[in-house]
Amino acid sequence: MLVILMMAMTGIFMFCMRAYFYHLADGELVQEIQSAFVRVVEDALAGKAIERSGRQSPGFDIISRQNPLYRDSVPDNLVTQSYWLHNMAGLVKLVRSSDDAPLTGDHTLARITIVEFSAEKDEKYPGVYKLRLTGKSEMTKHEYTMCTAVYLPPL
Repeated sequence: MLVILMMAMTGIFMFCMRAYFYHLADGELVQEIQSAFVRVVEDALAGKAIERSGRQSPGFDIISRQNPLYRDSVPDNLVTQSYWLHNMAGLVKLVRSSDDAPLTGDHTLARITIVEFSAEKDEKYPGVYKLRLTGKSEMTKHEYTMCTAVYLPPL
């Protein structure tokens, strides 16, 4: 009887530990996607245009002014911030300006890979761009998506 009770207790403990790690992995998924998406949206809101990246992987360039106070008085006042997807160690990660420092995929528990990353110009409303980022936890197979629209007024 004691053996059956110990086996049941071990089974319940293992089930609880698995549920706990799944919960942690989903929390990491949400945290990574939110922090990366906030960075992309902040750069987009400071920009004047968003264009498709010339890279092979899906990505885009945000063109913004180096110093917004000077407006058009300095013609080469523009800087470009690039975002794209990069495959590292079996995971697709979102990177900003360099393959060496990814914005996602750093937590080992969830092993987050980016499923979708896009910035599309709205055809109906000029100056409006739709941003979307979807990540997937390789541990739980759950996906988390964030999307928004930003308006970049003509300068």
